[in-house]
Amino acid sequence: TLFQEISEELYPIFRKYGIDMPTIRIRTMDTQWGSCLPQKQTITLNKRLLEMPRNCIEYVIMHEFCHFIHPNHSKLFYEFLTMLMPDWKIRKEILDKNATFDL
Repeated sequence: TLFQEISEELYPIFRKYGIDMPTIRIRTMDTQWGSCLPQKQTITLNKRLLEMPRNCIEYVIMHEFCHFIHPNHSKLFYEFLTMLMPDWKIRKEILDKNATFDL
């Protein structure tokens, strides 16, 4: 429910870009915190994110939502992410320090 709650809080930002509310899936992931399949309107989140601070969960969900606009990790993707969440690097740093897998 926490993932759904945060997704619903962030979604209005993306609605104005014509993005439909994606399906949120949860699973144990060995190599990443989240993934996005824009063509299937799906965001998958690592179950272990529940052990992280809320602001880090917000970052991962925001990151995955941004892939509906920029489906890669281009300069435009990071500029867009920075515009929406200027402190994303600090949040990502916390996640990276707590990751037990290679990012």
